[in-house]
Amino acid sequence: MQLKGRYLVVAWAAVFLTATGMIVVRQSRAHKVQTRITRLQEARDELREAKSDLQSRVAALKSRDALGPKITALGLRMASDSEVVNLRIDPER
Repeated sequence: MQLKGRYLVVAWAAVFLTATGMIVVRQSRAHKVQTRITRLQEARDELREAKSDLQSRVAALKSRDALGPKITALGLRMASDSEVVNLRIDPER
């Protein structure tokens, strides 16, 4: 059985449209994924910036220069390194 030319044209057109449709669907899904990845990266960058800001604020508050005026205002004094005592708690208790 020999196919006529118009059937071959229809068959090739169907193959072409199917392949093109699959490519369009794949690209649209990839675009959605890329958009979500971009939003997540921006959120991650914002969180990293906030974290570094908070770490610098904590470090500034922990420094002896920041604590000095507050301690003297309360009538206390800074402990020297020889006065610091580390307490250990037994994990069995």
